[in-house]
Amino acid sequence: MRRTFNATHTDKSDEALLNAFQSSGDMAALGILFDRYIELVYGLCLKYFKNREKAQDAVMGIFEELVRKLPRHEVRTFKSWLFVLSRNYCLMQLRKKDRTSELSPHLMQSENSAHPTPDHLEVELREQALLNCIEKLPEKQKACIRQFYFENKSYQAIAENRGEALGKIRSYIQNGRRNLRICMEKFQNTQKTDRSV
Repeated sequence: MRRTFNATHTDKSDEALLNAFQSSGDMAALGILFDRYIELVYGLCLKYFKNREKAQDAVMGIFEELVRKLPRHEVRTFKSWLFVLSRNYCLMQLRKKDRTSELSPHLMQSENSAHPTPDHLEVELREQALLNCIEKLPEKQKACIRQFYFENKSYQAIAENRGEALGKIRSYIQNGRRNLRICMEKFQNTQKTDRSV
């Protein structure tokens, strides 16, 4: 997976290319710098996603992250920094997928609840029930649940945004999840009662 860039900077060191981009926004310099390690990045992405197309998409996403983040960071060793950035990007993308599954109404059922065939109407009912349950949460739990799951913010980002301790944020989210499970179990029990009538 190679890309072709202007050869003007090809003989320069990583540090020189990095400085060229950070000092003047030289995209050609950044392109050549990234191209030196693109196979490493692609291999890492393929390891996480197990899919060539998704890995290629991730490589382009990581390049876009470089453009945004490099001007704001002091980087001593580009290769090491790029590896960490790439790994974190892949993990974040996978976590987005996991969060969507984790909070889906189907998975919010209790372990002992029935597993009816999820036809279109039932899926819509569960989705609406989940949204209603979120609205019933205490304000702090509701706000943190929304930021964590729907805005994909980290615990640390939520803590900074709210000006509260990290431990508090973890507690809000954990308690919020527990309350959502209880609320969804009540919904499932109501559904079973309605069917038996």
